[in-house]
Amino acid sequence: MEFYQDRQNKILRPGLFDTDARKDADGVQGIQSSQFRNYFHELRTLEANYEREAKANSKLAFAKLVPQLELLKAKLAYGQRKNGPLQNAGGFVSLMNRLIDAGKKSPEDFEAMMQYLEAVLAYFYAKEGQNQGGRR
Repeated sequence: MEFYQDRQNKILRPGLFDTDARKDADGVQGIQSSQFRNYFHELRTLEANYEREAKANSKLAFAKLVPQLELLKAKLAYGQRKNGPLQNAGGFVSLMNRLIDAGKKSPEDFEAMMQYLEAVLAYFYAKEGQNQGGRR
């Protein structure tokens, strides 16, 4: 997945947080909002650790982040096991794998990935609220 229209100037693609995020949110099925939130929270924790360590050495901090992102992919795969919490959430797992692969390319891509996932989560919540008559 490409987040940037102009990588050099750090200009994100138009439609990324609107059209693309809405489409990906519509593809997320078979998962409860609490499960989505748990994985998002785990990424936020990784992000906070990265940002803290990046103040001292950004290259080293990113080098430590990448294996943690790869571990999250393994956790997603484990969640899809028979009777696992993600067994019916193939769209979510596919999205997360695609985003993690894109986010581990560079610190800028990781930042864009986090923003994008936040937009997808917001549209997912909006869709969920519409499907439940505004209740959670």
